[in-house]
Amino acid sequence: MDHMAVEELERRIDADLATLQALGSAADSAEAMDLIHRLDSRTARIEAIRMDILHRAAATALPGNDVSAQLHNTNRVTLAVARGQVRSASQMIDTFPIIHRALADGQVSPDQARAIVRGLLRAPGSVTMDGHDLRQAEMVRYAASFDPAELEKLAVRMAEVTDPEHAEALAAARLEREQRLAHAARSLRVVPDHHGSMLIRGQIPLADGEVLLAQLTALLPSRQSYTDSAETPTRPMRQADALVRLTTITANHGELPANGGDRPHAMITLDHETLTTGLGRVSSLGTGEHLDPSVARRIACEANIIPVVLGTDSQPLDVGRQTRFFTGAVGRALVLRDQGCVFPGCDAMPAACHRHHILPWWQGGATSLDNGVLVCAFHHRLVEPDPEKSPDLQWQIHLDEGTGLPWFTPPRHVDPRQRPRLHHRHQLKRMTLPTPDPPPEPPPLPRMDPAWMAG
Repeated sequence: MDHMAVEELERRIDADLATLQALGSAADSAEAMDLIHRLDSRTARIEAIRMDILHRAAATALPGNDVSAQLHNTNRVTLAVARGQVRSASQMIDTFPIIHRALADGQVSPDQARAIVRGLLRAPGSVTMDGHDLRQAEMVRYAASFDPAELEKLAVRMAEVTDPEHAEALAAARLEREQRLAHAARSLRVVPDHHGSMLIRGQIPLADGEVLLAQLTALLPSRQSYTDSAETPTRPMRQADALVRLTTITANHGELPANGGDRPHAMITLDHETLTTGLGRVSSLGTGEHLDPSVARRIACEANIIPVVLGTDSQPLDVGRQTRFFTGAVGRALVLRDQGCVFPGCDAMPAACHRHHILPWWQGGATSLDNGVLVCAFHHRLVEPDPEKSPDLQWQIHLDEGTGLPWFTPPRHVDPRQRPRLHHRHQLKRMTLPTPDPPPEPPPLPRMDPAWMAG
């Protein structure tokens, strides 16, 4: 290889990049987009040339001189990505030469080329069947009208339609393979992000995902539920709240399997001051993460928590009792009275609600009907008392002495007049409709003259 020619090429490229930067800086929106389109075409051609060079490097490499490892040694890509690039270059050049040529001509983008290849490969045996070149050419023709995701779907259909005799068998084989791979690839990881959240990552087979999605859709909170929460949640945020509702329903069902002879529970550690005042540091022994005291106070209403009280030297002083639940007759009475989340505007069903202590359990509040309400997980966070804030800055709950129904007094920043509110479902039940007036008596019929009637 002529190293001087390579160095001269680098200098010319550097000069062209400087010119490109200057053109881009001076362009208006329309000119900039035109420049982008021109660049995309050249980028595709450069990607095709890179594939050629990478394929040649892999084909001529000496034993033990792995090209993927050399790419990874630059630290620009992971080893998995490096291996994927080498494999993709070989596959594109050897098996899909028409797609590769279209990439070199700038007719398709790198993403489109890879999507077409994935789609054609999804039909078993399609690469070796008659019409393989025809399918590649047809897919290149469609590239001007469809994006990569659409091209992948179209490529799958193309492989099936051009071989109708085997279409049904190919489709069945593809579905069976996808189901098998989906089952083998199922996974779920729930880990703390060390910034106050838990990350949920995973995948499940399509059929199982449809069931989960249907349940989340059924439990999706209405937009009205967030009216007084000072936020306008996006649909992903509402779906996250629906997932919390689903887990709450499962937890409330009371049939989780025993673990080591005991029902599943969470264990938290807190110092003596936190236990007596509700202020201080709280930690979870399950994850090792620190919890905000307000979170610990909220889940103390409902979660199966065992507090471990620590002394000044972090020595365990006592392993306390589990949180008292609203169970049995008291729990049933709460459901009968509240019939769901009682925060004004919320539509959460009883099974998706927490049993909240109005006077917190950690402050000695009783687990009784006159100290409890049903609230969903979202509104539980909103109404849980915070000893560090003034009552005027928090939602207050009180039960009507006559009816026993829960009223919510908003903080001043929500309603300066702090007018108490009652859930509409209870307002409707208390309304007495006016008795309609009886219909007026019909006017008397005119008296007929017998002589006229006879005539």
